[in-house]
Amino acid sequence: MRAFYSIVVAATLPLALSACHGATIPVPVPTSEVLAAPAGSVTLTDAETRIRDYVRAHHEDDVALLEKAVNLPSGTQNVTGVRRVGDLFASELTAVCFTVRWVEMPVTMRRAGHLVAERRGTKGARLLLIGHLDTVFEGEGQRFVRVDSIARGAGTSDMKGGDVAMIAALRALNATGALDGSQIIVVMTGDEESAGSPLDLARKELTDAAKRSDIALAFEGGRAARASIARRGSSGWTLSVTARQGHSAGVFSSGSGYGAVYEMARILDGFRRELSGDPTLTFNPGLVAGGTTVQRDSSGTALIAAGKTNIISPTTLVQGDLRFLRESQKDSARARMRAIVSHHLPGTDAEITFRDSYPAMPPTAAGAQLLTQFDAVSRSLGYGPVEGDPPESRGAGDVSFVAPHLTGMDGLGVSGRGAHSPEESVNLNSLTMAAERAAIFMYRLIMGPSLEHPRP
Repeated sequence: MRAFYSIVVAATLPLALSACHGATIPVPVPTSEVLAAPAGSVTLTDAETRIRDYVRAHHEDDVALLEKAVNLPSGTQNVTGVRRVGDLFASELTAVCFTVRWVEMPVTMRRAGHLVAERRGTKGARLLLIGHLDTVFEGEGQRFVRVDSIARGAGTSDMKGGDVAMIAALRALNATGALDGSQIIVVMTGDEESAGSPLDLARKELTDAAKRSDIALAFEGGRAARASIARRGSSGWTLSVTARQGHSAGVFSSGSGYGAVYEMARILDGFRRELSGDPTLTFNPGLVAGGTTVQRDSSGTALIAAGKTNIISPTTLVQGDLRFLRESQKDSARARMRAIVSHHLPGTDAEITFRDSYPAMPPTAAGAQLLTQFDAVSRSLGYGPVEGDPPESRGAGDVSFVAPHLTGMDGLGVSGRGAHSPEESVNLNSLTMAAERAAIFMYRLIMGPSLEHPRP
């Protein structure tokens, strides 16, 4: 089944046209200044200073945009809410000369779709910018509330704040004419927090954009001293155990066997003993139930068990996840888990199945070089050095889907606390930092030489 497309009509089109024709460009950027800004520069050129100053001058505008976005409830399965946030950001991107469209998903997927915006050109590196529109929580209690430099609300840091930082950077680049002639694709997915199924359709637009780009920059939550050039992938697994049901007095006997709960415990402890020790590989049983009967609810996030203490449990069910840094590591872990499952206790049987989710984004030399360039940008702006996040410190993200196709970096968004909780917040000062660093970073990539389309 293919994705269906419709055009987003932006209410701010007249403003966008005037900006695209130079009405808002204050000062042209001299070619000599562009050539004077090498990738490793530790000082700002005059052109870069103007870009930085534009970001700083529009901080309150950016906060206002974030407030509007946060106050549009957009939990992943809130199709209307996600689309409304997409329309809000679509008008902002249209205003800086992007061609914008909305990619629909099939109704059966129960997902809103994705916002895609593009500028075409041949100058410098071809950039793919990644964000997402959905949140984990929503509702009246999750509206935007600002106290000085801290704001609370659903998506303030994950990741409507990152989306706004991206847009703020693009505004500054457009206002100084730096986007002219560049190729940039923006993909803001509508279901990052719970990707729709099938995955190949849910992420087709993102991977197609990656194949036409050189570098991916993702705007998940960031920190002043950290960025991500490697992220672990995620995979789900389900362990199903069956056994002979009988009176508890006969447990361990040759006639009754060990029961499903003991077999489940043996298997899980086998995973712990034989696979633990590598911080880049984790396997967590997140949901466990056992008894006479076990049933899943319709959401797939609850198990209902029934039984009695004097009955040997005939069934158990475990749902868990597997995190890995390389696909080969995932395959090896799965093989070892299957082997552990296969050695059954007497009177029991068990089966484990796996499902793919987010692929891994392993470290690469090209990623390390990109981090060095970003570190130079941060130092130039006075924010200090930037190091790579340990891969095990971050969850899975959309940037992982493009990792097989190009070099990428994540963690370029805002700094906050409590992501994926009702206490989510953002430090609004980090919105300026994230936008400044992203703007200068993109500027140097755009103004650098066109790449020979390197691939990992």
